Order: sequence, then structure tokens, then C-alpha cells
Amino acid sequence: MATPTARASTASADKANTEEPKEPAVPEIPDTVVVPDPVSLTIVLRNSGTIRQIVFNIWLEATNRQAVDVIEQRLPKVINAFLVDLQRLMYRDTEQRFENREPGKRGFKYTAPGLLPPPPPKTEEELAAEAEAAKLAEENGEEIAKEPPFSPFQPVSNRYFAALQNKLLRTGQGVLPPDTLRSVQIRMFYDFWPGDAKPRK
Repeated sequence: MATPTARASTASADKANTEEPKEPAVPEIPDTVVVPDPVSLTIVLRNSGTIRQIVFNIWLEATNRQAVDVIEQRLPKVINAFLVDLQRLMYRDTEQRFENREPGKRGFKYTAPGLLPPPPPKTEEELAAEAEAAKLAEENGEEIAKEPPFSPFQPVSNRYFAALQNKLLRTGQGVLPPDTLRSVQIRMFYDFWPGDAKPRK
């Protein structure tokens, strides 16, 4: 009687070992995202000679994997177009911050929201249900809109940077072929005013 009991407990232990709980998905940069070198910009105000140094970490999200090659080929043109926009926008912004903020309170740092983890893969039941729904729609002369590919980027709550991302997206789309660039993401922004730094004693 002891032998079957031992076998049963071993079998259940093996089953428990093979069905370990899955680890939660970890956020990762998809292969549809291009990560260029940081974009540096120096603003010098004409009247006061005030200097402002800015660094942007800008990522480009392609619509698909094939579009990544197109973006990488034209990346210098895209970055140059971004610099034209940023030079103009940041000059105006620098004037306003210089006039409205005290020295030492002008610079700031922005960090984008963290990346979202990828969704779990669809089960066989979900895939079968989708295929059945597509078949029924085709028989009725209808078409089911395709689900957009997963994007790890959360909506930006900072309205200034959300507007800036949209502006750069339009600029990038003007340089690149249609349906190539899905989004532009400002992941980090460093802002330094050398003249505001306190002299060391």
C-alpha cells in the first residue's frame, strides 16, 4: 500500500513543479522603436546673452518592423527637422522662463511615464473566437477593424510635452513616407542654465 501512495505524491509534486506561476511581464522596448542619440540644444538670448542648455531623449515609434529601416535611413533628416522646430519653440520658451522665473528656479527635468508591460499572448480560445467573428463578418459583407499593435507608451499627462510630441510627430511624418511613423516620444528632458548656477566658494 505504501508504494502507490509514494507514486501518487511524486506525480502531484512533478505536476506542481511544471505548473509554476508565470512571472509578470516586464516592460521592454519593442523592435519597432528607434532610439537615436540624445538631441542637444543651446539657446542664447539676443538681448541678455543668457545661455540655456537643453538635452532631449527622443524615441521614434514606427508603424511596423519594416518601417524601422526607413526611419533609420532618413534619421539625420528627421533629427535636423526636429532641431529646427525645437530651436524656434525653445527660444520663445527660454525668453518666457527668463522673464517670469527667478535665477535658480528656471531649469527643470522631465521624465516620461514608465513603459507598459506587453499583454499576455492570446489563448487558443480567444484566437478561435476572433477567427469565427472574422468569418461571420466576411459572410455578411462586413469587415472587422484590426486591433492596433501594442504600444508600450502611456499617455503623457504633462500637456506641454504632449503638445511637443504631437508637433514633432507631424514634423517627422512630413519628412518620412506616409504610414511610417506612429508616434514620437520624449523620454527625458534635461534643462540647465549655466548663469544660474551658484559660484563655488
